[in-house]
Amino acid sequence: MSKSIKQRVFYSANWVIFGQLFSQVMRLGSNLILTRLLVPEMFGVMSIVAVIMVGIGMFSNVGLLQSIVQSKRGEDTDYLNTAWTIQIIRGFVIFFLALMISGGVFYLGRAGYLDSQSVYGDTQLPFILGVVSLSAIISGFNSTYIFVLNRKLMMAKLVQIDLFSQLVGLIVMLFWAWFQRDIWALVFGGIISSIVKMLLSHVMDVGGKCRFQWDSTSVHEIFHFGKWIFLSSILGFMLNQGDRLILGGLISPELLGIYTIAFFLANSLKDIILKLLMSILFPFLSDTIRNNPNQVKSIYYNLRFKIDLVTMPVAGFLFSFGTVIVEFLYDSRYQPAGQMLEILSLSLISVGFMLADQLFMSYGKPKYASISASLMVLTLYISVPIAYVYYGLDGAILAIAINPVLKIVISMIIMKRKYFFNFYREIMMLPLIPVGYFVGQQLKLIFL
Repeated sequence: MSKSIKQRVFYSANWVIFGQLFSQVMRLGSNLILTRLLVPEMFGVMSIVAVIMVGIGMFSNVGLLQSIVQSKRGEDTDYLNTAWTIQIIRGFVIFFLALMISGGVFYLGRAGYLDSQSVYGDTQLPFILGVVSLSAIISGFNSTYIFVLNRKLMMAKLVQIDLFSQLVGLIVMLFWAWFQRDIWALVFGGIISSIVKMLLSHVMDVGGKCRFQWDSTSVHEIFHFGKWIFLSSILGFMLNQGDRLILGGLISPELLGIYTIAFFLANSLKDIILKLLMSILFPFLSDTIRNNPNQVKSIYYNLRFKIDLVTMPVAGFLFSFGTVIVEFLYDSRYQPAGQMLEILSLSLISVGFMLADQLFMSYGKPKYASISASLMVLTLYISVPIAYVYYGLDGAILAIAINPVLKIVISMIIMKRKYFFNFYREIMMLPLIPVGYFVGQQLKLIFL
C-alpha cells in the first residue's frame, strides 16, 4: 500500500469521523430542543415519511456512487455527465412516485381502510409526504463530481458541504418549531438543507461543471453494475427501514415517535461507522484490490479489529446504561425509550461484520451482499409481527435487535467459501461486550 493512499485514507477518515461526530452532536442537540417543543406524535409521523422517501429512493437506486467509485471510467467527463443526467431523471421519478403514494394514503384513509390510531391513519401524513417529495427533485441536481471526491478519498469538501447544509436546515427547523410548534418545522428544515447542499455542490470547487449528456456506453456500464446495487438497495431498505414500516401499522404515532428517539440513540455510533465503511473503506478496499491484492486480507482484519474494538464494548455499555441516558436527556414523555435503547443496542454487535459487504462490492460482487440481505429481510418481516402478537412491543424490538445475527453467520460462510477466513479474528473482540456491560453497571451505582 503506497504512502499516498495511506495518507489519504488517514486524512479522509479523520474528516469523516469529525463530520459524523459533529453531525451527531448537532442532531442530538436539536433533538433535545425539539422534543421539548414538539409532541412525540410528530416524530412518529415524520419517521414514516422519511421511511417512505428512503424506500422510493432505494427502489430506484442504480448505484451511481458505487459505479463512479468502482469503475475505471469513474473520472471520465462523459461518464460523470451521463450519471448526472440519470440522477436528475431519478429525482423526478422519486417525486412522482411519492405523490402517487401520498394520494393513495389520502384516499385509503378517507375510505376507512387505515386504522386512525396507527401512524398510517394520521390525517397529516399524505400532505406532509407530498411536500417532502420536493426534496427528491432538489437532490437530483447535486453535482456528481462530489462522488469523485469520494473516489479519490478527498473527503474534506464533501464533509464541509454536508455539515453546513445540515446546520442551516437545523437552524430553520429550530426557529420554526420555536415560533409555530408544529410538524412543518421538521418538513421545511429538511427541504432547506437539501437546497443548500445542492447549491454548494455546484458553487464549491469540487472538480468540474455538470451538463446534460447521454453516452450509451456509460449508461450500459452504470446499469450493468447497478443491477445488483438496485437489488441490494431494495433489500437494504426493507431491512434497515423495516422496523418502522412494520411498527407503523402496529402502534400509535406517539409510541413510534418514542421508538424513533431510541433508534436514533442506538444507531448514532452505527451511523458513523457505516459512513466510514461506504465513503472511506469501500474506495480504500477497491484501490487495494486493484493495486495491492496480496494485502487485502491483512488490511481487512486490521479494519475489523478497529471497528469491533469500539462497537463491542459500546453495545454492552448501552445494554446496561441506556435507561439512565434517556432519563438524563429527555423529559417524562420519552422515558419508555430507555428500555427500547437497551434492547436495540444489541444490534451494534453486527456492525463490524458489515465490512464484508464492502469487500464483496470492492471485488465487483455485490450479489453476495444481496444474498445475506434477502435472508435477513425474510426473517425480519416474519419474526417482528409474531413477536409483537405474543410478547408485545418489547418482544418486537428484541426481534429487530437480534435479526442482524444472521448477517454474522452468512458473511462468515461467504468469506470462507469465496475469499479468506480467520475464525479467531472474526470473534476475538466478543469478550469486550461484558466489559462494556460491567462499566455500565458500575456507573449505575454512581448515578442511581
